[in-house]
Parts: sequence; C-alpha cells; structure tokens
Amino acid sequence: MLNKFIAYRQLLNKNIKKILLGSGAVLALIVLLFVFIKPSGINGSKVIEINKSYEVVARTEERLRTDGNFKLRITNAEFGDYILVQGKRANPIEGKVFLVINMEVENPYPVALYAFPVDLFRLVREDGSKFAPSVHQGSVQIRPESTKKSNVGFVVFPSEKKFKLEVGDVSDPKETLVITF
Repeated sequence: MLNKFIAYRQLLNKNIKKILLGSGAVLALIVLLFVFIKPSGINGSKVIEINKSYEVVARTEERLRTDGNFKLRITNAEFGDYILVQGKRANPIEGKVFLVINMEVENPYPVALYAFPVDLFRLVREDGSKFAPSVHQGSVQIRPESTKKSNVGFVVFPSEKKFKLEVGDVSDPKETLVITF
C-alpha cells in the first residue's frame, strides 16, 4: 500500500510540473501578444467610426471626368505611426503621426474606372489653410462592379484631437466633415 502511494505521489509530482510549465508558457505567450499586438487601429489608437457617404465623379485613367459617379464611403479615421502606400511602409517625421482616413469606393459600372483620393480630401487648419493628403495610394483603379478599399493620410501632431476635412471633387462644391477623437 505504501509503495502504491509513493508511486502515485511521484506520478502526480511529474504531472504537476508539466501542468505548471505549460501554464507558464501559455501565460508568457499571452503577455507577449499584449505587448506586440495592439488592440485596434494601426498603432493601437482609438478608431473613430464615420460611415458617411459622398458622391464623387468617376474618372478615366487620364483623370478625365466621366458622366458617372462613384459612391465614396468614409468608413473610419485613426491615428497611425505608419501607413502602407502601394505596399510600402511610410512613416511620419519624428514627433508626428498620420491621421488616416479609410474609405471604400464603389464602382457600379461594367468598366474599370478611377478615383484620385488625393484630390478629394483637404485638411483645413484653424487659420483656414488647406492641406492635401501627405500620403495616398495615387490613382485608384476600381474594377467593374466592385468596391475598392483605400486610404489617405495627413501628418498631424498626436496631441490634436479635432480635425476639419473638406470632402469632394476639386472642381465641385465640398462638404465639411469634422472628426473628433
């Protein structure tokens, strides 16, 4: 009986060591995930949901206006330490961040058409100065009968919390969008 008890105790000790070692490894993995993976946004910042739609002129690859319009929906805005531009990482200058405006452009037509987001957004400062996006995807081809996701980024100070944007085609009237973090 004593030998069975000793054997059982040794088996239990081996299993406890394995359980503790496994639990420690899982806990370490969870800590690493929280350190290296941010919960939301490009850099873990708060994402402001916008979901506001606009009509913009569909254009040809040569930037010529067509008689069709796209539905451009601004999905959200966020601060970012970087932004991907045509597959490459762009970083703001030290001490600043990107105000990233994420959007979807819908092409209901049976032909590929283009949008030029850099011409559709202006950041308006308190003094009335207007700034085009600092980073953008260039000409955005929207394939026939599909929706394309894109974004633009403005270089801003991380302490800024309220932004005024003008949205609309360069030669058309603009709508004002206020974003507050």
